[in-house]
Amino acid sequence: MAVYPEYVIKEVAEKNDIIEVISQTVTLKKAGSSYIGLCPFHNEKTPSFSVSPRRGIFKCFGCGEGGDVIGFVMKSDNLSFHEAIKKLALRANIQLPETKSYDADEAERKKEKRELLYAINKEAAAYFFKSIKTSDEAVNYFKKRELDGKVVKYFWLGYAPDSWNGLFDYLKEKGYTEGDIYDAGLIRRHESGRYYDYFRNRIMFTIFDANGNVIGFGGRVLDDSKPKYLNSPDSNIFSKGRNLYSLNVARHSKSRTVILCEGYMDTIALVKSGYENTVATLGTAIGEHQAKILEKYFDEVVICYDSDSAGRNATNRAISVLRQSGKLKISVLDLKAKKDPDEYIKTFGRARFEAMYKERKPDMEYLIEYFGEQYNLKKSEDIVSYISDMTDYLKLIKSTVELDVYANIISEKTGVQVSSIISQTGMRKTGATSSRTATNADVINVVNKGTAVNDNKQYLEKTRALLLSTLFYDRKLCEKYFSLIDASMFENSIHIIIYNYIKECLEKGEKVSNTSLIAKFDTKEDINAVSGVLALDIQSDDTDKAVRDYIKQIKEKGNAEKAYELLKENKITLEQFNTMIKNKG
Repeated sequence: MAVYPEYVIKEVAEKNDIIEVISQTVTLKKAGSSYIGLCPFHNEKTPSFSVSPRRGIFKCFGCGEGGDVIGFVMKSDNLSFHEAIKKLALRANIQLPETKSYDADEAERKKEKRELLYAINKEAAAYFFKSIKTSDEAVNYFKKRELDGKVVKYFWLGYAPDSWNGLFDYLKEKGYTEGDIYDAGLIRRHESGRYYDYFRNRIMFTIFDANGNVIGFGGRVLDDSKPKYLNSPDSNIFSKGRNLYSLNVARHSKSRTVILCEGYMDTIALVKSGYENTVATLGTAIGEHQAKILEKYFDEVVICYDSDSAGRNATNRAISVLRQSGKLKISVLDLKAKKDPDEYIKTFGRARFEAMYKERKPDMEYLIEYFGEQYNLKKSEDIVSYISDMTDYLKLIKSTVELDVYANIISEKTGVQVSSIISQTGMRKTGATSSRTATNADVINVVNKGTAVNDNKQYLEKTRALLLSTLFYDRKLCEKYFSLIDASMFENSIHIIIYNYIKECLEKGEKVSNTSLIAKFDTKEDINAVSGVLALDIQSDDTDKAVRDYIKQIKEKGNAEKAYELLKENKITLEQFNTMIKNKG
């Protein structure tokens, strides 16, 4: 929530040259109409950080950070919006109006509390790391697991001494209070009133959030104590059901595919072997919140759980949860030869794992094979049980085309008619095709078209973004062509908000402002996304023609996308789909 009038925020942004401000932190070199440099928000050797003085926007195409001059100061100096405004106003000699009691703002107090808990956990991680050398048992554990000093430091691994108050005393000496250390989940309180360390005599795995803040720990025993693994208790910054181990590494891997493991050591083993796009759940089965996190950063999830019965059951549950998102492609890497990824790589090496990785199976193919192994498909009663088990998963398929594909495969294995298999799921054919099952030729035809449509999605989103960015910065083109577009041409919520903002400014006769637009968004992800749109520059000699082309492409190619969605939702038949694609309307 802005604490100053919009005109004040605009003035602060306009009177602070973004190149001058960023140059105090980043060495920038001119590249065409923009400037480039090494991103201050993540480690990189090749510059991917771009600043556009004409547009007043910065954008890192490596880590995704972006925004205006105010956003840069907030991120680089770790300031709140209010604090960044004050700093930039002072720099530009702007007199700010008085604001209402900002110090009492509840959101700011919560932010300060989170920052304090991050700091306490970071200090605890340093303590655990330093404590490794105090225990021969801990040192031997790391050696046995083939974890050298470089890996231990990279993952912030450590050791919690077998002491009742070693960490507690350490943190108190650093100036932290009992209450704050307790809120960080690092100590517990005995019924006598005495505090004691929550983690004792355990190998420690530091857990980070997506932004690299230390939010909690996982501890593994070095003896026969129970529980074998112990996670930090839930707090203001940590919930084991809402976070993933090594997500901070995976999200910067530049891969849109992520490997999902069950444990810390599996993740570390894969990252060591070059698979930085690896995460793990935190001792629990994957849940809805974790699926949403994966959906935000990746397109495909490769489930790589243990190959024992418990791991197989967990794989099946994970497929059910991930299928609910509807946006993720799901595949399974089945390591039948060894129990888990860590053991597999140590036994067979990276090359063989890579071969297995490339041969991973789509989730439904994996399930068809897995349940097929549980039954004798020459017996009628086993066929009934097999199809019953598969039906629970077939019901999760939202595309009629995909359902047809897998129903055909099951039909070939069992001899049961495709129509009977589909009827078990509760899905029915509609329209002209209701009396028959799609032929293999129909399925292949539509799958191929569907693949083309899915390929168009990314292209369409880029075209929509380019159109909005061009109109945003060119008032004449905006006035000339804006009447030819409407909100229905956009699907992305960010794009729709940008469209409505431009429309509002046109109707009021006001100038657009990237600062005013960015202020409409609250989350870091949304701000980065809108900054990515505003940073786009078509670099065309004929922007007039480019805008006309963008509008035409969005309308024509968008129709194919809508046709495929209608088919997936079972609202049109295969014949109607083909007619729509052929006629483009």
